[in-house]
Amino acid sequence: MKRWILCALFLPLVGLLTACGGGDQDRSAEQSAPPVAATSRTDSTQVFHVLAFDGVQSFKYLVHFRGPGQPATLYTRDEVHLLQPVPAASGARYQGERLMVWVKGDEVLFEVDGKRVGPCRVSGLQPILARAWLAGTRFWATGNEPSWNLVIGPERVALLTDLGETRREFPGLAAPELDPRAPFGKHVLKSGGHTLEIEILDGLCTDTMSGAPFPASVILRLDGEEMRGCGTGLF
Repeated sequence: MKRWILCALFLPLVGLLTACGGGDQDRSAEQSAPPVAATSRTDSTQVFHVLAFDGVQSFKYLVHFRGPGQPATLYTRDEVHLLQPVPAASGARYQGERLMVWVKGDEVLFEVDGKRVGPCRVSGLQPILARAWLAGTRFWATGNEPSWNLVIGPERVALLTDLGETRREFPGLAAPELDPRAPFGKHVLKSGGHTLEIEILDGLCTDTMSGAPFPASVILRLDGEEMRGCGTGLF
């Protein structure tokens, strides 16, 4: 399968810390994208389209890129912004009414009301999402009190509880259920005498501990015990 690189949407994959509000001096890194990381995915599109980054005052952001020439969606803790692609000398620039995101190789610039903000950096969530994406995960979710993580893919659904000590696996979701953005709706899975009910709701959700924004709310019921959290599609 032919692999392709979309420089504008290539995002950091392994714990990269990048200033978003740095100076305006030229950087050679802006002129070309870094190599694509090896991936086990077989999708024809081998570019990670989700970016998590931290701004000033611990504000966190999540961006969904839809593809070349398409709008991007920026999630904050309390708002959702649709950003349109605009011409840029290098990389990919997205502009909204008040916000601007500019991806230049491995650098992300962020403006609010025309003013550069920073310092800011790629979030610690980014490498977690990237590793999940590389492993074929289509949807990733997390919750607190109790702590849990959910990964959904076509082959299996895994639920990790007890700070990752307990792992339960269920059958994966059928292709028609795996919407590119999130498998919205209700899903009931059974395995090993356990029943897992998953309800994914479209709408802004903010993690109760980190303050990170997500585009979906998630309600889990494991053998009747309810857990709540947030999640995002990985595409």
